[in-house]
Order: sequence, then structure tokens, then C-alpha cells
Amino acid sequence: MKKISFLPMAIAFLLMGACSNDDNGIENDPDADHDLDHEEFENVSLLISDVNSTTLNFINPFSEEVKTFEASHAKGSVYATESGRYGVITHRDHNFTETFNLGGEIDHGDHSHDLGETGLAAVSFESQKPTHFKSEQGLVAVYNDGDATLSLFNENTIDSSTAVETIATGTTAHHGAMVIFENGTIAVTNLGAGAGLPEKVHIINQQGEVISEEGQSLSTSGIHGSAGNDDTAIFGSNTGILVVKDDGEQKLIDYPTDFEDDVWFGSLLATDESDIFVGYTGSKGAYFVDIDSEEITPIFETSELFKCMVSKDGEEVVVVAKTGEFVIINVDTKETVYSGTLSVAMDTESSGHGSVTSTIDYFEGFLYISIPSSNQIVQYHLDDMEVEHEFELSITPYQFKVLAYDLEH
Repeated sequence: MKKISFLPMAIAFLLMGACSNDDNGIENDPDADHDLDHEEFENVSLLISDVNSTTLNFINPFSEEVKTFEASHAKGSVYATESGRYGVITHRDHNFTETFNLGGEIDHGDHSHDLGETGLAAVSFESQKPTHFKSEQGLVAVYNDGDATLSLFNENTIDSSTAVETIATGTTAHHGAMVIFENGTIAVTNLGAGAGLPEKVHIINQQGEVISEEGQSLSTSGIHGSAGNDDTAIFGSNTGILVVKDDGEQKLIDYPTDFEDDVWFGSLLATDESDIFVGYTGSKGAYFVDIDSEEITPIFETSELFKCMVSKDGEEVVVVAKTGEFVIINVDTKETVYSGTLSVAMDTESSGHGSVTSTIDYFEGFLYISIPSSNQIVQYHLDDMEVEHEFELSITPYQFKVLAYDLEH
């Protein structure tokens, strides 16, 4: 596997069985030493929930240390906070959410920073069907489908406080979504006349008061999925992509003409480019969404999309098909960073929400892939295009996230 150099005229969307040389004929030295400095990754770990029990596995993939902790319930949905320092574990069926501290120390040579004790943190709370998660602008929010409330707290209080605010969102119970703006207000879905999925979005403050004019809200045929940057939120709908500004302005972006009537983006991701988002759908693939030009352009078109994610820094998009074909694209240049086919047999068959399938995360040149059928986590080295390590787990992995904290960022 060769990493492609960024050249101005490189082709952004080329998918290949393995990477070719770049235009200068430069390729990685096959004898290069890929051993990594463990100190660089001392605060990188995987937090993994179990399908069948309350046991959590916590693995540092570079020191190969494995720790075990006990969650409150089995089959928790695992998320990483904005900084990467904490995990948030929601238990929708048990109306409960808990948090986890990466912990440890960051050594800066002449001094170190104590991140606290590794393990379950102070913040935990009950709410009605906690479902949608967001961590942005220093805040953590969980949307509670059971009563259309938000559970809201500061990320920097997770390990020292139990202060969680529960705020109304100005609507009735539904499968909701939200985005937190830099000014502290929140764009949140409004059920409207919908029978299940919401049809509108309005803006509330952190006291739950609706502060946008309801008459300015556009109505859609149903909303699912959201993403945001500092002053803009976008929501997926069958009617189009709903763009909501923090001043209340809204507009709809039409899908490409070759999208069938029942194809739309039910999942959206933000990037480090303020005007560029990612939208994806299992039957069509992944696309860039430019909210300024209102153009939607393909990243990877496939009818067998399995996973799509954005790197922790927002600079790269990772798309993986059920076949194992994958592509990693730089958001700014639109150039291919990696492409190929994974030599890993993933569990891809799903029967809906709660299905036990492979989970994938991306960090610093590695893909991490869970294989529930064999109780494994695989560390896949993208430069070598091979499995670096297989972790045999004491649990059947349900969901996991990479936790990694850089104090300077």
C-alpha cells in the first residue's frame, strides 16, 4: 500500500484495488521502519462495549495493555467527546447515559499533565430514550427521543461534576437531532405535523426557549441526521438538505437529479472546512456537500456503503464498502490519501437498529475494525495495507471509539 503525495492535479475520486505511484513516481520505501514511538500514542486507547454483558474493554493498541471496567448495562452505544479525552456511553433501552475518562498522564519532558484516573467518570444521568449525541463548542448534548428534551453539560466537568441540565426543546417526542452553535444557541428538530420523523428545525437557547421565528422555518417531508460548524447547521431530509444559520436563516439544497425519489442523506458529517459537509446513504454512497455553491459531488459512489466517517481533525473522509473497498479523501484538496481493499473479513449484515456488525474507527494512519463474530478488534496499517495486530477480546464487541487526547489542541 502506498500513500499518495498531494499534487495539485491529482484525481480525487479514483478508486483502485491498490494505490499506484503518484505523478512523480515517488513511492514509499518498502524497507522503511514503521515502528511507532509508543510515547506519541500513550494516550490513545479503544473503549469497547459488549453485546452480552456490562463489561467494557479498554485497549491501548500500541502498548497492547488491556483493562476491564463495568458499565451499567450491556450493548452501550459508545461516542468520543470533542477533545477525545472522554467517552460517552448511552443506553437507549435503559434510559441511562454514563461517561468514561481516558485518564493517565501526558509527559512533556520537564513536566507532565495528570488526566485523572482511567475509568467511569462522575457524570451519569437518567433520561427518556437517549439517542442522538453531539459534542461541540465545549458542550455535550444528548437528545432524548422519549420526551424531546436535551441533556446538556460541559465537557470539562465530566470528571469532576454531576451537573447535567435537562432542557425542553419546544416540541413533542420524536426521533430528533440537534447542532450546537458557537454562540451557545442550539438548532433542534421540531416534529411539526410529522408522524415520526420531524419536519422542521428551530433554534433554542440553553434555557429551552425558542428564539427563532417559527414562521421562518422551512417544512420538509421528514428529517434525519445533522451536522454543524460554528454558525451553520445542516439536516438531512427527503425534501433536500436543510441549511440553518445561527441567525435563523434557512434554505434547502436540492439533491442531484440522478437521485431517485426515495434516496436522501439520512446521515451527515462536518469537516474542518466551514462550507464543506459530507452526506451519505447506504444505497448511493458518500458525497461532499458545498453549502455555499450548493453543489453535491461524489466521494465514493456505491450501492453497498458500509461505513463513512470523518477523521478526528476533520481533514479526511473515510468511506468503506461492504466489499472491503475503501477510500480516504482529503477534504481541502479532494485528493486521495489512501485507497484499496481491506484484507479483513468484516461482519456487514444488518437487520436494523441494534444489529451486531463490525464497527470502524480511523486514527493516525490506522483503521480499527471490530469483528464481533470472532470477538476481535483488528488494527489495520494503511501504509502497509496489512493487519498490524489482532486483539482477542474477552467480550463480543458491540461498539467502540478511539479516545485520544492532545492537551495542546
